[in-house]
Amino acid sequence: MSAAVQFDINGSFRVQELEVKFKPHRKLPLVQLSSPQAVHEFLKPIMADEPRERLVVLSLSPTNGVLGMETVSVGTSNASLVSPREVFKAPLITNASSIIVAHNHPSGSVEPSKKDLFVLETLRQACALLDIELIDFLIIAPRSYYSAIEKDPALVKGIQMKEVKNV
Repeated sequence: MSAAVQFDINGSFRVQELEVKFKPHRKLPLVQLSSPQAVHEFLKPIMADEPRERLVVLSLSPTNGVLGMETVSVGTSNASLVSPREVFKAPLITNASSIIVAHNHPSGSVEPSKKDLFVLETLRQACALLDIELIDFLIIAPRSYYSAIEKDPALVKGIQMKEVKNV
């Protein structure tokens, strides 16, 4: 990261130009995620025992290799704020062709709430606009997980959810 900085007499400064470079580290092979079970096993050590909800996005290559994992939000024990703008920052920077979105439920329940389904629909629509494929939406708990693609593929693939729109 480089910047042209200008100082004034009071010691404050203004940044005139800021340059950020992203250089992927390609020396290690990409972790391949081939199933919802594989995603659960990958994320369980990171998320299952968290006391607060944590939402992460996995940025994937065309072969489902993990380009990066970004924690988008850390909330309370039963809620987390989700902004599509924040969800798509890392996938756009890494030039991801697809994403997997996952969050934990500290309660241990893996049933999606109406709010979870609303977030899923919002992200699905944003993916369609950005030409990034939404592979799955998971809820992680210590003993099990919910995968939208396993339980109800229409939720991920784009059939409208009328009952969720008024959350």
